[in-house]
Amino acid sequence: MTAERKSPADGLAGVLREIGQGRTAPVYLLWGEEFLVREALDKIVAALVPEADRAFNLFFLDPEQTDIDNICAELSVAPLLAGNKVVVVRQAPFLQADRQTPGEFLQKAREYLETDPLRAAREFMVFLGLAGWTLEDLQDEGWRRLGENDWSRIGAGERMDNLESWLPRLLGICLAQQLTPQRRKTDPARLEELVSAGLPEGNILILTSNAVDKRKRLLRIVAEKGKVLQFSVARGEARQQNTLMAKAQEMLARSGKSLTPEAWQALGRKTGFELTTSLQALEMLTVFAGDRPVIGPADVEQVIGKSKEDSVFDLTAALGEKAAPRALGVLRELISDQSVQPLVVLAMLAREIRFLLHARIFIDSGRLHNWRPGMDYEQFQTGVLPEIRALNSHREERGEVGDLADEKPYVIYQACRRAHRFSTASLIKCLQELASLDLQMKSTGRNPHLLLENFILSFCGQVSP
Repeated sequence: MTAERKSPADGLAGVLREIGQGRTAPVYLLWGEEFLVREALDKIVAALVPEADRAFNLFFLDPEQTDIDNICAELSVAPLLAGNKVVVVRQAPFLQADRQTPGEFLQKAREYLETDPLRAAREFMVFLGLAGWTLEDLQDEGWRRLGENDWSRIGAGERMDNLESWLPRLLGICLAQQLTPQRRKTDPARLEELVSAGLPEGNILILTSNAVDKRKRLLRIVAEKGKVLQFSVARGEARQQNTLMAKAQEMLARSGKSLTPEAWQALGRKTGFELTTSLQALEMLTVFAGDRPVIGPADVEQVIGKSKEDSVFDLTAALGEKAAPRALGVLRELISDQSVQPLVVLAMLAREIRFLLHARIFIDSGRLHNWRPGMDYEQFQTGVLPEIRALNSHREERGEVGDLADEKPYVIYQACRRAHRFSTASLIKCLQELASLDLQMKSTGRNPHLLLENFILSFCGQVSP
């Protein structure tokens, strides 16, 4: 894979130059950071297929359509128009490690139910195929007669009261569409043979993925017959943020807009400064701003709204102030409005409390000489973060008390900023109670939402140390 040893920019520039000279490869693999892959895909597609020909010579297959037989059949058909016919398989699952389970498809079905019901139904059909069930097994409340043991056996991990809130609706969609269970053919052997033998004249295959299993034979064949480009953000927080800043400036310049410093911080709070998430949010903001040249923090709040992480921050803040009514309201918002599972809320809450404990330990150590309550993020980055990194460098291995120091700078800043609300003793006690709560949720039939509410009432009723 010689292309992988080049920088992504050099490799992409070389590929585009070759296409411009009329030298195309039969197959391209683009993998790595999602936004960079998408950006490269757009440029390669634009170079391969003129815009006027794309309705007939450009085909996109998404993850739920990645039946190997369908891909091979599409690649075996000659182009309708003269020129290149391009078949793009986005997020090809057969390039990754083999770990798809029925439970994963069931979770996808639930996630897409509100935003894309038809895709949710297709994902559910794959779940049924893997589980060996039919729609007839589940309709007329047959899903209820199966019981929790049957659902657990196929790795679904769903409690019956959770299923009741969404499964009947999904079954209704599947029955209305007259869908049948299916098992996607994801064994790439036939595709390997096709690529090895050579695609029919004029056909070009483009594969994309966030990650790949380099042991796959298909990857070796693609590297031999075509082009492989890996896209990753440079290591190190400063380089990662520089990459994001550069891409954000390009996007803002194209749209003729700018982002205020306050809006940039609000965006970071919502997205954690992750490249793909941040740039997708920025795309929405540029559209939302319309003719206005400046994007402010109010725009960020209105467009992006409150994330699950924001709600967990609000929950821990309410716990720190012993404000039980507000904490209960945030909990209901997470579970009812944002459809976050109680076990997920528990895990997010435990992670946040653990980070607060680590921040409390850092601050109480007296070795953060530049730390001041109320300091802004820029001051924290220049003065405190290097001190935390220095403390972290003395650890023999990851997983000790310095876990927080392995997080993104903004996560560390938020934890340090909020840690003053808690004492070390109260945070330790909170983690112990959350561990007990986790065991109760997994081993008893008690309502997990009620268990979380009881925990909040108990914690907020404690006398502060």
